[in-house]
Amino acid sequence: MVIQLLQQGNDLKNRLITVILCAGEGIRFKKITKKIPKPLIKIKELNNSSILEHSINNLNKLGIKQIAIVKGHLGSKIDEFINSIKKEKPDLEKKIVIIDSGIQYKLGPLYSFLSITKVENIFNRNYIYMIIPGDTIFEINLLNQMVNIILNNFNLIQEYPLLFYRELKASTLKEQQESKIISIVDIAKKSQYCFLRLIKTCNLKQLSDYDLVRQIIPIFVFSFDFINEIIDSEKKISANSIREIFNYLIKEGREAIAFRIDKKYKFYDIDYKSDLNNLNYRLCKREKKKDNRSSDISKNHCFEGF
Repeated sequence: MVIQLLQQGNDLKNRLITVILCAGEGIRFKKITKKIPKPLIKIKELNNSSILEHSINNLNKLGIKQIAIVKGHLGSKIDEFINSIKKEKPDLEKKIVIIDSGIQYKLGPLYSFLSITKVENIFNRNYIYMIIPGDTIFEINLLNQMVNIILNNFNLIQEYPLLFYRELKASTLKEQQESKIISIVDIAKKSQYCFLRLIKTCNLKQLSDYDLVRQIIPIFVFSFDFINEIIDSEKKISANSIREIFNYLIKEGREAIAFRIDKKYKFYDIDYKSDLNNLNYRLCKREKKKDNRSSDISKNHCFEGF
Protein backbone atom coordinates (compact mmCIF):
# COMPACT_ATOMS: atom_id res chain seq x y z
CA MET A 1 0.00 0.00 0.00
CA VAL A 2 2.82 2.41 0.85
CA ILE A 3 4.49 1.66 -2.49
CA GLN A 4 1.24 2.45 -4.33
CA LEU A 5 0.87 5.77 -2.51
CA LEU A 6 4.48 6.72 -3.28
CA GLN A 7 3.98 5.81 -6.93
CA GLN A 8 0.83 7.90 -7.11
CA GLY A 9 2.68 10.86 -5.59
CA ASN A 10 5.48 10.53 -8.13
CA ASP A 11 2.99 10.32 -11.00
CA LEU A 12 1.26 13.49 -9.83
CA LYS A 13 4.58 15.31 -9.43
CA ASN A 14 5.26 14.50 -13.08
CA ARG A 15 2.16 16.52 -13.92
CA LEU A 16 3.09 19.53 -11.77
CA ILE A 17 5.06 22.32 -13.41
CA THR A 18 6.53 25.03 -11.22
CA VAL A 19 6.73 28.35 -13.04
CA ILE A 20 9.25 30.82 -11.62
CA LEU A 21 8.70 34.38 -12.83
CA CYS A 22 12.09 36.04 -13.40
CA ALA A 23 11.24 38.51 -16.14
CA GLY A 24 10.73 41.79 -14.27
CA GLU A 25 13.04 44.79 -14.36
CA GLY A 26 13.30 45.20 -10.57
CA ILE A 27 13.17 48.98 -10.94
CA ARG A 28 13.06 49.55 -7.16
CA PHE A 29 16.66 48.30 -7.01
CA LYS A 30 17.70 51.02 -9.48
CA LYS A 31 21.35 50.68 -10.59
CA ILE A 32 21.81 47.08 -9.39
CA THR A 33 19.14 45.57 -11.64
CA LYS A 34 20.38 47.42 -14.67
CA LYS A 35 23.23 44.90 -14.71
CA ILE A 36 21.67 41.76 -13.25
CA PRO A 37 18.10 40.42 -12.88
CA LYS A 38 16.87 40.68 -9.30
CA PRO A 39 16.44 36.87 -8.90
CA LEU A 40 20.19 36.50 -9.58
CA ILE A 41 21.35 38.93 -6.89
CA LYS A 42 23.48 36.93 -4.47
CA ILE A 43 22.24 36.85 -0.88
CA LYS A 44 24.76 36.49 1.93
CA GLU A 45 22.16 34.81 4.15
CA LEU A 46 21.63 32.11 1.51
CA ASN A 47 25.25 30.97 1.54
CA ASN A 48 25.93 33.69 -1.02
CA SER A 49 23.67 32.01 -3.57
CA SER A 50 20.93 33.84 -5.47
CA ILE A 51 17.21 33.74 -4.74
CA LEU A 52 16.66 31.79 -7.96
CA GLU A 53 19.29 29.20 -7.09
CA HIS A 54 17.83 28.86 -3.61
CA SER A 55 14.34 28.28 -5.05
CA ILE A 56 15.58 25.73 -7.59
CA ASN A 57 17.54 23.82 -4.95
CA ASN A 58 14.53 23.64 -2.63
CA LEU A 59 12.17 22.54 -5.40
CA ASN A 60 14.68 19.91 -6.44
CA LYS A 61 14.90 18.62 -2.85
CA LEU A 62 11.10 18.34 -2.80
CA GLY A 63 11.16 16.14 -5.89
CA ILE A 64 9.60 18.63 -8.32
CA LYS A 65 10.08 17.16 -11.79
CA GLN A 66 9.61 20.20 -14.04
CA ILE A 67 10.60 23.82 -13.53
CA ALA A 68 9.90 26.55 -16.10
CA ILE A 69 11.90 29.76 -15.73
CA VAL A 70 10.29 32.78 -17.41
CA LYS A 71 12.92 35.27 -18.47
CA GLY A 72 12.65 38.81 -19.81
CA HIS A 73 14.81 41.68 -18.54
CA LEU A 74 18.48 40.75 -19.07
CA GLY A 75 17.36 37.27 -20.10
CA SER A 76 20.81 36.28 -21.32
CA LYS A 77 21.99 36.45 -17.68
CA ILE A 78 19.29 33.90 -16.76
CA ASP A 79 20.48 31.68 -19.63
CA GLU A 80 24.08 31.84 -18.41
CA PHE A 81 23.10 31.01 -14.84
CA ILE A 82 20.86 28.06 -15.75
CA ASN A 83 23.52 26.64 -18.08
CA SER A 84 26.10 26.88 -15.31
CA ILE A 85 23.99 25.09 -12.67
CA LYS A 86 23.04 22.38 -15.16
CA LYS A 87 26.75 21.67 -15.60
CA GLU A 88 27.23 21.51 -11.83
CA LYS A 89 24.08 19.43 -11.26
CA PRO A 90 23.36 17.21 -14.28
CA ASP A 91 20.09 16.00 -12.71
CA LEU A 92 18.66 19.46 -13.43
CA GLU A 93 19.28 19.18 -17.18
CA LYS A 94 15.89 17.66 -17.98
CA LYS A 95 14.01 19.41 -15.18
CA ILE A 96 14.51 23.04 -16.16
CA VAL A 97 13.26 24.81 -19.24
CA ILE A 98 13.66 28.54 -19.95
CA ILE A 99 10.76 30.42 -21.53
CA ASP A 100 11.42 33.78 -23.16
CA SER A 101 8.64 36.30 -22.51
CA GLY A 102 9.97 38.55 -25.26
CA ILE A 103 8.79 42.08 -24.60
CA GLN A 104 5.61 40.88 -22.86
CA TYR A 105 7.23 41.29 -19.43
CA LYS A 106 7.07 45.06 -19.91
CA LEU A 107 3.27 44.79 -19.63
CA GLY A 108 3.47 43.23 -16.16
CA PRO A 109 3.83 39.87 -14.39
CA LEU A 110 0.51 38.59 -15.75
CA TYR A 111 1.87 38.76 -19.28
CA SER A 112 5.20 37.27 -18.25
CA PHE A 113 3.29 34.29 -16.88
CA LEU A 114 1.08 33.94 -19.96
CA SER A 115 4.20 33.50 -22.10
CA ILE A 116 4.16 29.83 -21.02
CA THR A 117 1.17 29.35 -23.34
CA LYS A 118 3.51 29.71 -26.33
CA VAL A 119 5.33 26.47 -25.46
CA GLU A 120 3.37 23.37 -26.47
CA ASN A 121 5.25 20.82 -24.39
CA ILE A 122 4.72 23.03 -21.32
CA PHE A 123 1.21 24.34 -21.86
CA ASN A 124 -1.21 21.47 -22.31
CA ARG A 125 -4.08 19.79 -20.55
CA ASN A 126 -1.90 17.18 -18.84
CA TYR A 127 -0.37 19.67 -16.41
CA ILE A 128 -1.21 21.93 -13.52
CA TYR A 129 0.93 24.95 -12.67
CA MET A 130 2.39 26.32 -9.45
CA ILE A 131 3.41 29.94 -10.06
CA ILE A 132 5.98 31.56 -7.77
CA PRO A 133 7.84 34.90 -7.97
CA GLY A 134 11.55 34.78 -8.66
CA ASP A 135 12.36 37.51 -6.13
CA THR A 136 10.85 35.97 -2.98
CA ILE A 137 12.66 33.71 -0.50
CA PHE A 138 10.51 30.79 0.67
CA GLU A 139 11.41 28.42 3.48
CA ILE A 140 11.54 24.86 2.24
CA ASN A 141 9.00 23.75 4.86
CA LEU A 142 6.51 26.26 3.49
CA LEU A 143 7.01 24.95 -0.04
CA ASN A 144 6.75 21.38 1.22
CA GLN A 145 3.39 22.05 2.87
CA MET A 146 2.09 23.64 -0.32
CA VAL A 147 3.28 20.78 -2.52
CA ASN A 148 1.57 18.29 -0.19
CA ILE A 149 -1.67 20.29 -0.41
CA ILE A 150 -1.41 20.28 -4.20
CA LEU A 151 -0.77 16.54 -4.43
CA ASN A 152 -3.63 15.78 -2.04
CA ASN A 153 -6.04 17.98 -3.99
CA PHE A 154 -5.02 17.30 -7.56
CA ASN A 155 -8.54 16.60 -8.79
CA LEU A 156 -9.88 19.65 -6.96
CA ILE A 157 -7.47 21.87 -8.88
CA GLN A 158 -9.09 20.84 -12.15
CA GLU A 159 -12.19 22.69 -10.96
CA TYR A 160 -10.80 25.45 -8.73
CA PRO A 161 -7.61 27.52 -8.75
CA LEU A 162 -5.76 27.51 -5.43
CA LEU A 163 -4.09 30.24 -3.43
CA PHE A 164 -2.55 30.27 0.03
CA TYR A 165 -2.45 32.52 3.07
CA ARG A 166 -1.15 32.64 6.62
CA GLU A 167 -2.97 34.20 9.56
CA LEU A 168 -0.90 36.33 11.91
CA LYS A 169 -1.35 39.13 14.38
CA ALA A 170 -0.62 42.52 12.89
CA SER A 171 2.09 43.05 15.51
CA THR A 172 3.97 39.98 14.22
CA LEU A 173 3.71 41.15 10.63
CA LYS A 174 4.94 44.61 11.58
CA GLU A 175 8.09 42.97 12.98
CA GLN A 176 8.61 40.77 9.93
CA GLN A 177 7.68 43.07 7.05
CA GLU A 178 9.94 45.79 5.77
CA SER A 179 7.12 46.85 3.46
CA LYS A 180 4.09 48.37 5.15
CA ILE A 181 1.73 47.47 2.29
CA ILE A 182 0.79 43.79 2.06
CA SER A 183 -1.77 41.71 0.17
CA ILE A 184 -4.49 40.02 2.19
CA VAL A 185 -7.40 37.71 1.39
CA ASP A 186 -11.06 38.02 2.20
CA ILE A 187 -12.52 34.51 2.43
CA ALA A 188 -15.81 32.77 3.15
CA LYS A 189 -16.14 29.28 4.61
CA LYS A 190 -18.37 26.99 2.58
CA SER A 191 -18.59 23.28 3.21
CA GLN A 192 -15.07 22.08 4.04
CA TYR A 193 -13.22 24.77 2.10
CA CYS A 194 -12.48 28.49 2.31
CA PHE A 195 -13.46 30.32 -0.89
CA LEU A 196 -11.88 33.56 -2.00
CA ARG A 197 -13.94 36.72 -1.97
CA LEU A 198 -11.23 39.22 -2.82
CA ILE A 199 -7.49 39.88 -2.76
CA LYS A 200 -6.80 43.37 -1.49
CA THR A 201 -3.93 45.46 -0.20
CA CYS A 202 -3.58 46.59 3.38
CA ASN A 203 -1.44 49.20 5.11
CA LEU A 204 -0.09 47.68 8.32
CA LYS A 205 0.15 51.12 9.92
CA GLN A 206 -3.63 51.34 9.92
CA LEU A 207 -4.08 48.12 11.90
CA SER A 208 -4.14 47.51 15.63
CA ASP A 209 -1.36 45.21 16.85
CA TYR A 210 -4.04 42.72 17.91
CA ASP A 211 -5.80 42.52 14.55
CA LEU A 212 -5.60 39.14 12.80
CA VAL A 213 -4.35 39.46 9.23
CA ARG A 214 -4.76 36.86 6.48
CA GLN A 215 -1.65 37.62 4.45
CA ILE A 216 -1.53 36.08 1.01
CA ILE A 217 1.50 33.95 0.17
CA PRO A 218 2.45 34.88 -3.41
CA ILE A 219 2.05 31.39 -4.87
CA PHE A 220 -0.88 30.35 -7.08
CA VAL A 221 -1.91 26.99 -8.53
CA PHE A 222 -3.79 26.91 -11.84
CA SER A 223 -5.14 24.27 -14.17
CA PHE A 224 -4.84 24.39 -17.96
CA ASP A 225 -8.52 25.34 -18.24
CA PHE A 226 -8.24 28.15 -15.70
CA ILE A 227 -5.32 29.67 -17.59
CA ASN A 228 -7.51 29.71 -20.69
CA GLU A 229 -10.12 31.58 -18.64
CA ILE A 230 -7.43 34.12 -17.77
CA ILE A 231 -6.58 34.50 -21.47
CA ASP A 232 -10.24 35.16 -22.32
CA SER A 233 -10.64 37.65 -19.45
CA GLU A 234 -7.44 39.51 -20.27
CA LYS A 235 -9.05 40.57 -23.55
CA LYS A 236 -11.91 42.23 -21.65
CA ILE A 237 -10.12 44.22 -18.96
CA SER A 238 -6.92 46.15 -18.41
CA ALA A 239 -4.81 44.20 -15.92
CA ASN A 240 -1.09 43.64 -15.48
CA SER A 241 -1.00 41.43 -12.39
CA ILE A 242 -2.32 38.00 -11.45
CA ARG A 243 -4.05 39.60 -8.47
CA GLU A 244 -6.06 41.95 -10.70
CA ILE A 245 -7.21 39.21 -13.07
CA PHE A 246 -8.05 36.97 -10.11
CA ASN A 247 -10.27 39.64 -8.57
CA TYR A 248 -12.01 40.24 -11.89
CA LEU A 249 -12.82 36.55 -12.30
CA ILE A 250 -14.07 36.27 -8.70
CA LYS A 251 -16.41 39.22 -9.26
CA GLU A 252 -17.64 37.48 -12.41
CA GLY A 253 -18.63 34.46 -10.33
CA ARG A 254 -15.53 32.28 -10.64
CA GLU A 255 -14.70 30.39 -7.45
CA ALA A 256 -11.21 29.84 -6.02
CA ILE A 257 -10.12 28.01 -2.88
CA ALA A 258 -7.75 29.43 -0.28
CA PHE A 259 -5.67 27.10 1.90
CA ARG A 260 -4.22 28.23 5.19
CA ILE A 261 -0.50 27.58 5.67
CA ASP A 262 1.12 27.09 9.08
CA LYS A 263 2.09 30.54 10.35
CA LYS A 264 5.47 29.31 11.59
CA TYR A 265 6.67 28.96 7.99
CA LYS A 266 8.12 32.16 6.59
CA PHE A 267 8.74 33.88 3.30
CA TYR A 268 10.60 37.10 2.56
CA ASP A 269 9.76 39.49 -0.27
CA ILE A 270 12.83 41.25 -1.61
CA ASP A 271 11.29 44.42 -3.00
CA TYR A 272 13.82 47.04 -1.93
CA LYS A 273 17.53 47.20 -1.14
CA SER A 274 16.54 47.78 2.48
CA ASP A 275 14.94 44.31 2.49
CA LEU A 276 18.40 42.85 1.92
CA ASN A 277 19.89 44.96 4.69
CA ASN A 278 17.27 43.75 7.16
CA LEU A 279 17.14 40.10 6.05
CA ASN A 280 20.01 38.89 8.23
CA TYR A 281 18.55 40.60 11.29
CA ARG A 282 15.16 38.97 10.79
CA LEU A 283 16.58 35.51 10.15
CA CYS A 284 18.93 35.63 13.10
CA LYS A 285 16.18 36.94 15.36
CA ARG A 286 14.04 33.99 14.35
CA GLU A 287 16.81 31.48 14.98
CA LYS A 288 17.45 33.07 18.38
CA LYS A 289 13.81 32.38 19.32
CA LYS A 290 14.25 28.77 18.25
CA ASP A 291 17.43 28.57 20.30
CA ASN A 292 15.50 29.42 23.43
CA ARG A 293 13.29 26.38 22.81
CA SER A 294 15.97 23.89 21.82
CA SER A 295 19.67 23.78 22.65
CA ASP A 296 20.30 21.78 19.47
CA ILE A 297 19.46 24.80 17.34
CA SER A 298 22.58 26.56 18.59
CA LYS A 299 24.62 24.22 16.43
CA ASN A 300 22.97 25.54 13.27
CA HIS A 301 24.06 28.51 11.22
CA CYS A 302 21.75 31.49 11.31
CA PHE A 303 20.16 30.62 7.94
CA GLU A 304 20.30 26.82 8.27
CA GLY A 305 16.51 26.55 8.07
CA PHE A 306 16.66 27.52 4.41
